[in-house]
Amino acid sequence: MIKVEGLTKAFGGNKVLDGVSLEVAAGEVVALMGLSGTGKSVLLLHIVGLMSPDAGKIIVDGDPVTELSESRLLLFRRKVGYLFQDSALYDFMTVGENLAFPLKEHTRLKPVDIRAKVDAHLKMVDLAGSADTFPSELSGGMRKRAALARALIMNVKVLLCDEPTSGLDPIRSRDISQLIRDLSKKAGCATVVTTHDMLNAFRIADRAFVLNQGKLAAQGTETEVRGSSDPFVKEFLAG
Repeated sequence: MIKVEGLTKAFGGNKVLDGVSLEVAAGEVVALMGLSGTGKSVLLLHIVGLMSPDAGKIIVDGDPVTELSESRLLLFRRKVGYLFQDSALYDFMTVGENLAFPLKEHTRLKPVDIRAKVDAHLKMVDLAGSADTFPSELSGGMRKRAALARALIMNVKVLLCDEPTSGLDPIRSRDISQLIRDLSKKAGCATVVTTHDMLNAFRIADRAFVLNQGKLAAQGTETEVRGSSDPFVKEFLAG
């Protein structure tokens, strides 16, 4: 579903990604880990086509993302749900209006069908009855769940989650992590989660990738990553 080959990106001489290659299958949840500034979010932005690489290519669901025109990219992005670190809900819209927005922009569904889909997705993330609530009235964990519902509402094939547990307490972190896994599996999405939260990353991910200085230092199952002989990986996992 997602295929990244030799991805390289530098900013002002600083090579943030240095020949990164990885694949994520449909229905698979992977965690992308590493120190701050090691290119995790930059990689997500390349996958969704919001950044262009200096070298390498990305293919998502058969679409050569790095070769698409701007008009083709707009169509491609309908396949991709993006859960932002700060949720990125529109404060001037209700929760229901936030979820309805992409449906109004990109589908021809009738208002009654849009409302039904919004209600169904809010129920899916345990926020039934909150459609007329504003984001400012929700707790941090509830805003994350509302944002997750919005990310999935277009029946996406790819789900990208940028530090989804940031700012949450351990219980809420566990809950949102498990919800991401459960809904991703149900939808059959190829899901990439960037995180510093190793406990929840290994709990929900089928495989993990560890970035260091722009390169993949380790990849595989929890057992394989924890068994890595790479000095950085050992230090990183030790906390």
